[in-house]
Amino acid sequence: MGFGAAGLVLRLVLSQAAGEPYRFYPFFPVLILATASGGAVSGVTCLAIASLTAVLLPPPSGVGPVWAFVGFWTTGGLAIATAQGLADSVRLLKISQRRQNEAQARLETVVRELAHRNRNALFVIMAIVSQSARAASSAAEAERVINGRLRALLRAQEALLATDDAVADLGSVIGLVLEPFDLARFRIEGASKFPLDGDLATGLGLLFHELATNAVKYGALSAPGGAVILNWRLADESAHVTWREIGGPRVEPPSRHGFGAKLAEVALVPQGGKVERRFEADGLVCEIQIPPTDRKAADALGSELVRRAEET
Repeated sequence: MGFGAAGLVLRLVLSQAAGEPYRFYPFFPVLILATASGGAVSGVTCLAIASLTAVLLPPPSGVGPVWAFVGFWTTGGLAIATAQGLADSVRLLKISQRRQNEAQARLETVVRELAHRNRNALFVIMAIVSQSARAASSAAEAERVINGRLRALLRAQEALLATDDAVADLGSVIGLVLEPFDLARFRIEGASKFPLDGDLATGLGLLFHELATNAVKYGALSAPGGAVILNWRLADESAHVTWREIGGPRVEPPSRHGFGAKLAEVALVPQGGKVERRFEADGLVCEIQIPPTDRKAADALGSELVRRAEET
């Protein structure tokens, strides 16, 4: 309606200035503007208003020949179709540009995430090599320990690569990391899924590897009838994991913190997690509280591991 009124005003002004009536010409630019802004429906509405005002409103000009109206509707329809096509092209161009910007933003996010993960992976590898070499009594032992920890790191990465959004499931990480230690000796209970980002998956993968390695060397898995009960439950958006060794020899608290203890401290605590070990008569009990996935809070893992390893 507004564009129709604008066309009428333009018609009156031109007719007054020229001293002769202009039925249709003033409405053509208005038709294009109406269609471009409101679509074909707006353009057709403006075309109908223009036809009525050309006959009913001053300056008086009579109905005029039929061919004039036919020509007006024909050329007006072409103007509407052209304007609609241009408007659609502009809208499609804007949509394409927006999608391109969104894709670019996603790509930049992926690149930053990959750079972040590569940085942390290198820091973790440096910490593994440094700590393992310091604690080993021979080159052969250092090689064995380093290879075992690197395999655990790779298995945690496999759990991440198995998903499209680079978020691993807690159960998948546990299953992959503990597979080399004979899963038949583990009673794993935890039906609920819990997502882990790259840093949490890496830290927990190495932590479970260290717990299993120590269980084989000193704990429940060193005895023929020993086993590990591993379960988790969800509460307050966090996962609470219990590692309980049974049927093994009595264990004593270590005299110094090893790689596993350092790893537990720096992998979970900065993100709001917690690890508590109890050396009970039946064996080690390790309570692990895993915080909700928070990608922004994960930068401390790699560099802190290196610093702690160098202090040892």
